Amino acid sequence: MEYEILEHTADLKIRAYGKDLPELFSNMLKGMFEACEPIISNRSSIVSREVKIQSPNLESLLVDFLSEALYLSDVNDEIYFQAEFEKLTENELIGKLKGHKIKGLKEEIKAVTWHDLKIERCNNHWEAVVLFDI
Repeated sequence: MEYEILEHTADLKIRAYGKDLPELFSNMLKGMFEACEPIISNRSSIVSREVKIQSPNLESLLVDFLSEALYLSDVNDEIYFQAEFEKLTENELIGKLKGHKIKGLKEEIKAVTWHDLKIERCNNHWEAVVLFDI
């Protein structure tokens, strides 16, 4: 399982999974944008955006990464379903977002929040929970 939508009264809450941090971050990104139900312009055309983020810790890095993806999505009318990382540590990431141009979204995310934020190593995989303001 890549991610699941958790029950929440007013906002969007996602739990993502990954065998490692790159897979965890990519799966959270995918869950965030799939939950928006994008209207994709052309599935055969792939867009790519470079991202480079430094943060004080892993939790901040995840929030900053998802916030940057939301910003890029908004200004470029794009949606991202995959992230490829050249570097991903506890406080830095360098990589590419891959996705598609969109005509619009059925649900818009206003912000990535810190409320109930959690990242943890569980046995042989990683889990993260993020609450999004919609």
